[in-house]
Amino acid sequence: MGGLFILLMLYLKPLLPVLIVLLLVAVATLRKVEGARPPERSAALARLGLGLAKICLLALPLEWLVHLFQNGEPLAVSGKAVWLAAVAQTCQLYLVVTGTADVVTAISEWRGRAVVEMHHSAFRAGSFGGIWRRLMPGLLSGTKPHAMQCVPVLVLVAGAGALWHGGLSAVSVWFIIHYLLLSAEGLRGKPLFAPLPLPLQVILVLLVLVITNVLLVVPDLSAALDGWMLMFSDTKATTYSLLLDKRLTSGWLQTIVALSVAASVAAPRLGWVLEQPIKSWHFIGISLIPLSLLMPLREGLHAPVLLRQTTQWAVTWFFDQGNSRVHVGYDGWLFPRHELDRRTLKRRGDGMTEALLEMAADCKASGVPMMIVAVPAKMAMHPEQVFRAEYAAPVQPPGLKAQLEKLAAAGIEVVDPAQALWDRLIKAESHYAADSHWTFDTMKVVAGAVAKRVREKWPQVYVPETPIINASILDRTDPGDLALELLPLGGERFFGVESAQLVSIRGLESDAKSPIMIFGGEEMRVFEDADASFGNAEGKPQQAGFATQLAALLGRKLDVRGIESLGSIGKEAAGKKLGIVLISADDL
Repeated sequence: MGGLFILLMLYLKPLLPVLIVLLLVAVATLRKVEGARPPERSAALARLGLGLAKICLLALPLEWLVHLFQNGEPLAVSGKAVWLAAVAQTCQLYLVVTGTADVVTAISEWRGRAVVEMHHSAFRAGSFGGIWRRLMPGLLSGTKPHAMQCVPVLVLVAGAGALWHGGLSAVSVWFIIHYLLLSAEGLRGKPLFAPLPLPLQVILVLLVLVITNVLLVVPDLSAALDGWMLMFSDTKATTYSLLLDKRLTSGWLQTIVALSVAASVAAPRLGWVLEQPIKSWHFIGISLIPLSLLMPLREGLHAPVLLRQTTQWAVTWFFDQGNSRVHVGYDGWLFPRHELDRRTLKRRGDGMTEALLEMAADCKASGVPMMIVAVPAKMAMHPEQVFRAEYAAPVQPPGLKAQLEKLAAAGIEVVDPAQALWDRLIKAESHYAADSHWTFDTMKVVAGAVAKRVREKWPQVYVPETPIINASILDRTDPGDLALELLPLGGERFFGVESAQLVSIRGLESDAKSPIMIFGGEEMRVFEDADASFGNAEGKPQQAGFATQLAALLGRKLDVRGIESLGSIGKEAAGKKLGIVLISADDL
């Protein structure tokens, strides 16, 4: 269910309080121009479209960049990530403030009321006082230019930062710094960086603004100090930091950041543009209204499939960009987004390690040994399809080695096939390009390794006689679950189809009386469940999955169970000789 509300949780939820506050402030500071002729309705609609575009097409995608930074795994956060997050936050503040003001102004103009411009190219002011006076002039107190005049605007921006991304202590420091900068300009009676040329003043002021805006995206002052150290130090890159930097600099986000900087710094004053006799900007602004409203729908799972498909197709075609569930790599390779999250973001929860330790203790009390098979994720085996580099070993999640050692120390037999599969990559890929699952051949290799370990450790459960079975060859094609997740209508036309030749074995179905119980999730369902990848059109189960292949190698039926039944295995373990858990290494 978490994926159903990804747009609300990652985009709208953190931005909603800020937009409500800014909307109320904008309405309260709206000033009517008496005696002015009524504005053109086409200009009002164009302003509305441009205002919505600032919020929906620029500020909202930047929210994903800030989300990645704020939740970054400490090993993965680099100085580059801090710079990008600070730039994104700086642009976001400008875009949501001016975008909300444009929407309010447009509604007023549509009703035939000419109003005073609510912002004026703030980031081109060349001074700190100029930024806050131009950003929302309706909040200025008094007429003389001094620090206290801009306090209401600083309070608004600091409050928005506290509601949005930052912590109260860090935001308070931000407020103090900018109040002192305003006071310094007041004492000088001129911009802080005068008499330098205006373009250089603008650059230096914006540089200081970006650096201090780190305080608006971190929880406290300590985190801000760490961020500043990363920004101005040459720290050695890690595999995880390179992967996070790659996510932050995707073609889509690079374009969004570039457009956001251009809209915040280089764009001409909107009122002046819309007053020009050339009406092209009216058409552009009006056309942005439906685009601004439709583009976020590509993340809404409850949105009509056709709308999701149309908007996602455009983003994927032009920018090779996936969505919050699927990452688009090189050469048409797709990856579950959670696999990248596991290597670049802080982990939510403790994983399955503790639950497995508790289960192993229950089974040990009943005299049943346990084996854990840690299946490497697609991302671990094919990292070069996300970030081009030379990799000497599988890119496993941070801390996995310690978790495997902890399981082994508890007396659990741990099978980690990652290195063997990595060495095998020279012959064949371990996973399908457009599907999240391992290939049938990879699954057989792991089944063979598990069977060999079982025969070595527990020879009494192995039956050397060949069981009576009925094997058949099945040819299956599938668009890939990731391709269909990204483009529900015809993902195969964009990414092609995957093919698999399966060996289905009848006569080794699950048997509750078997001395060997095996637990598994998706890794065990694939090639078995008719509704999973490489199922069949008849909707009938097929016997080609991991449990069946392992049963054939061990010469006996297995007691096959879902991974969700791990917690209730205590009493049922009595009488069993071995418990095997097939689990993704990312879940440990």
